[in-house]
This record gives sequence, C-alpha cells and structure tokens, in this order.
Amino acid sequence: MKKFALPLLVAGILLTSCDPEKKPEIVNLEVVVQPVFGAGNAPVSYNDASYAMGTDTVKFTRNDFVLSEFALLDEQGARVDIRNEYAYLSLPNRNSFTLPTTISAGQYAGFAFAIGLDSTTNHGDPSIWGGSHPLNPAVNNLHWGWTGGYIFAAMEGYYQKDGAQTPWLYHIALLENRMEVVVETPLDLTDFKTLTLHLDLEKFFKAVHALSPNEDGDFSHSTFDNGLAHKLSENLSQSFQFASLENQTP
Repeated sequence: MKKFALPLLVAGILLTSCDPEKKPEIVNLEVVVQPVFGAGNAPVSYNDASYAMGTDTVKFTRNDFVLSEFALLDEQGARVDIRNEYAYLSLPNRNSFTLPTTISAGQYAGFAFAIGLDSTTNHGDPSIWGGSHPLNPAVNNLHWGWTGGYIFAAMEGYYQKDGAQTPWLYHIALLENRMEVVVETPLDLTDFKTLTLHLDLEKFFKAVHALSPNEDGDFSHSTFDNGLAHKLSENLSQSFQFASLENQTP
C-alpha cells in the first residue's frame, strides 16, 4: 500500500490548491462613498436640486475631502491600522478608493478613518507627492500653502436668502478641526469586498449642532468664525453610515 501513498498525497495537494472555495489570506478593500440627504437616504443631485432643511433650502455643488489613518476594528473593538494610505474624494464623481492587499482576511467590527491629516503631514513639503498621489496639490486643489497646510474638507453650495440664491462656503482645516470617523458594523472581509458608506449631507448641518447658513453664517475658512468650522467638523464626523458590503466585481 505504501507505493500508493505519494501519488495520493500529490493528488490531495493539487485538489486543495484548485479548490474554488479556498479564501485568500490577505485582501484589499474598495470603499465607495455615496452622498445622500435625510433619513430616507435620497440620492443627492449636485448643482441643480435643492433640499429642504427647516426654514432653509440647500443646494450642494462641492464636497471634497482628504482622508487618512484608515483602520479596521477587530472583534474586540481594537484598531487594526492600515498605514501610510491616503485618499482624495471629490463627490459625486470621484467617490471611491481602494486600500491595498495588505489586510488580513477575517471578521471585523467596523471601519475608521480621519478626514484630514496629522500635523507633520499637513505642514510637510507637498512637492514630495507624485503626480497622481492624493496629496499632490495639483490633484486635490486643497492645499493652502506652507502655513495653512491642507483644507481637510471643502463643502460648498447655495441657500435661499431674502428670496435670492446665495452661496455658502465652508473650508474646514487646521488640526483642531481634524475629524475622526468610526462606522461600527460587522464586516466579513474573508474575500475581496466593496464597502459602501452613505454620507448624509443633512447631518452635516444637524448631526451634533443644528446649524443654518442663514442663521449661523454662510462662510468659513476655519478662522475668526466664532467656532463655526469646528461645529461643522463635529457634524461631518457623525455623518457617515454603513450602506452595504458586497463582493468585488471582476
């Protein structure tokens, strides 16, 4: 019987290696951000549609972000950091990014990231970033210069004031306004997946602080604004929610 042992072992290894159900040991994760408005998750139509918000109506024309410090939460809630990765989003068109194939396949309890950058990166030399890198100022158009660093979130649109369409513009920057986002939800990352998050733009005005362009100011560059940018940053950090987790399409 011994003479059959080696062929059987080889056959077993080949069958195992060809097993279509075998899962990868490391995976990547595509993340998609879909802008919505309100509890009904109505898709946001940029530039032309207005959305009722109390006594205001608001329109959205620009939502741009610099993201960093990505992490997954393990089943005990501890961070599993995905280091040295950055993303630039410009909604609605540039709304996704892929974290590289360095994630240990498994079960997780959430996803976290920062809107903004740490102090060293924020005030570092922007010329070090390659031509297509998310932090290249020519790519993101969010760099204020050596002193100011980056705009972390550029939120712009229109509202009605005295019957006229009036612009609102909030550029959120500076380290004190850096935003931590944590979305707690079970994530089965035993294969390559696409995680879709909703960004509820109504919550940008309401999540923590009830704010109105008409009543609280329609402009901020994060300084001399009576704390408006900080309040908006706290709202924005609470405006993301889980939408879906699906297998990546080939």
